[in-house]
Amino acid sequence: MAGVTASANVSVGKPNLRVSGGILRAPLGSERPTDPDSPVDSAYESAGYVGEDGVSEASERSTEDIRAWGGIKVRTVQTEYGTTLTFTFIESRRALVLKSVFGESNVTIDPKGFIKVRRNETPLESAQWVVDMKDGDRGARRLDVGNGQITEVGDISYVDGEAISYEVTMSCDPDDNGDTLIEYVTDPDFQGGNDGSEGDDSGEA
Repeated sequence: MAGVTASANVSVGKPNLRVSGGILRAPLGSERPTDPDSPVDSAYESAGYVGEDGVSEASERSTEDIRAWGGIKVRTVQTEYGTTLTFTFIESRRALVLKSVFGESNVTIDPKGFIKVRRNETPLESAQWVVDMKDGDRGARRLDVGNGQITEVGDISYVDGEAISYEVTMSCDPDDNGDTLIEYVTDPDFQGGNDGSEGDDSGEA
C-alpha cells in the first residue's frame, strides 16, 4: 500500500569495507558504475580508510530575484549550482592518497623503499570518484562523481597520538550530461523480473 511507513527505508551511511574504505578513485574516461553494488571498473583504486565523520555532501544553489518597477518580485532565477564532498583521508602512507592531496606528478615511489612528496603550486588533477556504502542486508548506496577535483586541503597536524590525516573538499564538476553527482540506492520494494513497465496508468493503449 502506498504511503505506508517502513523501517526498511531507513539506512545509514556505512562504508562498504569489503571492497574499500568507502572511497575509490579512477582516471577520467574510466567506465563508470551504473548501479548501487556491481563491481566497479578495475581502474578504480581504493583510497583506504576515511575518518570517522564519513563523507558530507553539500549542494549550493544561488538565486536572484527579478523585480518590477515598484519593487514587486516577479520571478526568481537560478544563477549558480554546485556540489561538493568533504571527507578526511587517514591513510597517510598510501600513495594514491598522497597523489590525490598533493598532485599526481608530485608523488614518486623510490625503489629504495620510500615515497617522495613535493609541495608546490601545481593544480590538482580531476578524476572520477566513487563512494561505496552498504548497510548490511538493507542494501547498498553509491555516489558516483564523474569529474571531481580536490580544491581545498585542511591544515595537516603532526601530533603524537593522532593519525596524520588530510581533510579535503572536492568540487564535483558537471559531467558530459551536466550531472555533478549520481546516487544509486537499492530499492527495498523491488520485485525481481519487473522492468518497470508494469502498472502503467498513463491511459495509453
